[in-house]
Amino acid sequence: MQLAREFRRADWRRMLSEMSASELGEWGDFFRKQSFGDIWLDAQISTLKSLMVQMVSGERIPADDFSLVTDDRVIPERTDEELMHLGEGISGGMRFGPDC
Repeated sequence: MQLAREFRRADWRRMLSEMSASELGEWGDFFRKQSFGDIWLDAQISTLKSLMVQMVSGERIPADDFSLVTDDRVIPERTDEELMHLGEGISGGMRFGPDC
């Protein structure tokens, strides 16, 4: 019913009958992590803030700069030094490498 509400469909039984079991399971996993409502609300507020700044100052700032939702797909690049330092912090960890 939550999925039908997010898609604004009143006929949730029909929507459920049109879905396969695997699709329903994937949507269930997705909703455990996040819901559409949070993302849409953040997008609307960040767009509104961006438009307000543009009206007042004349500068065009992307709405992403005002977003509170972080993008989990972005993986920061780490140097070898950082990775070695992080590996040393693991309890019981030992660094093996060539002797210099």
